Amino acid sequence: MTVLRRIYGRIFGPIPLRRLAGTHALSTCADAFFAVSLAGSLFFNVSIGAARPRVIGYLFATLVPFVVLAPLVGPLIDRFGRARRLVAASTCLGRGILCLFAAGDLRNLLVYPEAFGILVLEKAYSVTKSALVPTLVDRNADLVGANSRLARISTVAGLVGGGIAIGVLTLGNASQVLRIASLVYFTAAGVALTIPPDDPTRLPPAALERAELRSPKIRYAAGAMTVLRGAIGFLVFLVAFELKRTGAPTWFFAVIAGVSVTGGLVGTVASPPLRRRMRRDEPLLSVALATAALVSLAAAIHADAASIAVAVFAIALTASVGRQGFDSILQRDAPSAARGRSFARFETVFQLVWVLGALAAVVLRPSTRTGLAVLGIVFVPTLITFLVGSRRPRGRLDPHAQTTA
Repeated sequence: MTVLRRIYGRIFGPIPLRRLAGTHALSTCADAFFAVSLAGSLFFNVSIGAARPRVIGYLFATLVPFVVLAPLVGPLIDRFGRARRLVAASTCLGRGILCLFAAGDLRNLLVYPEAFGILVLEKAYSVTKSALVPTLVDRNADLVGANSRLARISTVAGLVGGGIAIGVLTLGNASQVLRIASLVYFTAAGVALTIPPDDPTRLPPAALERAELRSPKIRYAAGAMTVLRGAIGFLVFLVAFELKRTGAPTWFFAVIAGVSVTGGLVGTVASPPLRRRMRRDEPLLSVALATAALVSLAAAIHADAASIAVAVFAIALTASVGRQGFDSILQRDAPSAARGRSFARFETVFQLVWVLGALAAVVLRPSTRTGLAVLGIVFVPTLITFLVGSRRPRGRLDPHAQTTA
């Protein structure tokens, strides 16, 4: 029993972080069940001409949940303040209930609003999780390690959940997958209730909140992360349509997807030691941009299958490292009582840029060589801007503002 506890602690981290980590593992696993249950013929079973409008429709559909995330969900999460763990539990409970309804409505139109509700609650949970992390670590220096651990758990849990869900779907049907997803969501809600409550914090005045979120460190970090997110969206669909155009076998798509997932996973492993070595969060973004620029330009020179795979791996890795750095900067510098709306705002921007990057690849149809060269060229000025801008002084804020009514 002691050995199992040590293994559990090694994977999920110290108490109380492991309670959020357990919730996150279950939530991500259930999300994978939900995604598999609704997976349809979007890309592989149609011609490249028919695939483009379907993919464009899918890209716009991914933006819909964010319409309510920033203006409604973020402020609602902050309004609960000390009860954010209850918000996390509620998002899991709500997704479980909607999965049960969707299991019976797969053949009628009711499944669409139910799926939309699940997606909104999924994003709300993600924002709540990010807002909870700083309350569960002892020092700001531990934020990168905690964020990386949660991202690593999310990747592994998603892969395990997706694999099991595909097996259930093969042997049964989508309704059974959704019913199992609901059970996993309900379990996640129960685990979320064990997360320690946060100390109550008053919302800062709106002027102070805006000033803190516009500090150079947050602003330039957000700009760097925006470019990395847009690059991921662009590269995924650039490579996917290039492979489809050249008639690559389906298994090669799986290889590229596996390379991308592996790159993201390696990024979560590399981020904590990199943070300890550099002793600050900002260099994570500098290293990410510099590496992405070098690899993109080098891959553009050759543009063969091996170099494309290396580019996908490297940019997935650098985006993962950059994300750990950005999340930690925002958790460290944003007003503690306004973390929900802060993360909701930036998540919306990042998703919009990811979609725009993907649309650029789908609509403009550049060659792989051209696309990689463009990415490399974009990364270089972004790196220079971030290095110069993030060194600007924070500026003086009213020290009495947070206690003002």
